[in-house]
Amino acid sequence: MKGDRVPDSDHIARYCGGSSVESDGTINRMAFRLRKNEEYLSVNWLEFLEKTTREEEIAEVRNVLRKKLTIGSQSRIAIANVGSLINHIRAKKILKVQHEPELPDDPSHSGIFGYGIDDDLIEFMIAEVFQEIYPAKLA
Repeated sequence: MKGDRVPDSDHIARYCGGSSVESDGTINRMAFRLRKNEEYLSVNWLEFLEKTTREEEIAEVRNVLRKKLTIGSQSRIAIANVGSLINHIRAKKILKVQHEPELPDDPSHSGIFGYGIDDDLIEFMIAEVFQEIYPAKLA
């Protein structure tokens, strides 16, 4: 339900455009930068999708993203555990991850709240947690 907190045990996925993917495949902090007038960073709540495998979750996120974005060949989907993210940032900021569904096409849409457009260090720290990475577009 809108506004519900995503449990610490669950995982979120972030679409990362090709310009935020380094040559070694890691994701840089720019993938986690808020745009002007955004109050949260958009992500997808994987367990909400009720799939049985990570591959099925990623396939569903790809389907949702294709409806909203033009997916580049260098783009990636990065995954983080919510509890790990919150604990990693806790000394600098208090973040929360909550469900923000965009119905009907993106029911797992969620957001990372608690930082701003000028929080370069927080962006860097968030990037450190999103280490599980998948292609956003299949060849």
